[in-house]
Amino acid sequence: MDTFANASFYELDYVHEANNQERFSTLIQTDNVYIPKIYKKYITRKVLTTEWITGIQLAKSSPETIRRLIPCGVECFLSQLLSIGFFHSDPHPGNLLVNEKGELVLIDFGLCAEVQQLDTEGMTSAIVHLMSGDVSALVDDAVALRFLPEDVKKETLLPALQSVFDDAQLAEQTERNKFHFKTQERRAQFKHISRDLNKIFYEFPFVVPEYFALITRALIVLEGIAVSGDSNFDIFAAAYPYAQSRAIEVLGWKGVARVAGAAAAAAAAQEPRITATSSVQK
Repeated sequence: MDTFANASFYELDYVHEANNQERFSTLIQTDNVYIPKIYKKYITRKVLTTEWITGIQLAKSSPETIRRLIPCGVECFLSQLLSIGFFHSDPHPGNLLVNEKGELVLIDFGLCAEVQQLDTEGMTSAIVHLMSGDVSALVDDAVALRFLPEDVKKETLLPALQSVFDDAQLAEQTERNKFHFKTQERRAQFKHISRDLNKIFYEFPFVVPEYFALITRALIVLEGIAVSGDSNFDIFAAAYPYAQSRAIEVLGWKGVARVAGAAAAAAAAQEPRITATSSVQK
């Protein structure tokens, strides 16, 4: 309730929105992503004056444009989570435009979230563990990130989560040691998996920070737009390159290799249940 009231109040204050927009313009460094300029001289609490953008919604663009810009959008939003610590929280299709230069333009900064410099290393580690299928390590990450209390009953939680993860089978390893993301199969069973996860979240003391719910929404919106341009698009495959590069930046090669090695060892110990493994090469 506090979060809702706070967000509603600030969305009605255009000075606050202008400050958010100006801050984003200095923070976002992703190629082909543009933040419109603001004109402070003409801004009051009830009037917002920004650069006019001539363009169309990304969702209404050609499939070629969507395929070209969606990776930029995914990297932009992941960087807000893993690097910047400040998040555009309202990325519905009307707020994602393509300008005359062919750039992805973000507008409407009334609703933004601070991602307190929450253990960037912990979040990055969690992504590596997710992609490598190490459910036990994921639970430890959840505790470190305060999604779960330290006294959570892991011996009860782990089997339930492991079962859902095995059913999800986010990715499988090919003979070339690369991930093949099983898009269509994952979509077909998504409702079933979501139902199982929701049951687990209610049975165990999970606490999901409000910013994380907003981040999830942003990525779901991007995936929905992307699928209209490429039916085989998968948000996991699109996110993996940036997540991996960020992991290397935060943890270093040795750190990533350590995490991946531990995940591979855990997977080997549980064969044939675990189908997703990871490899890091210099």
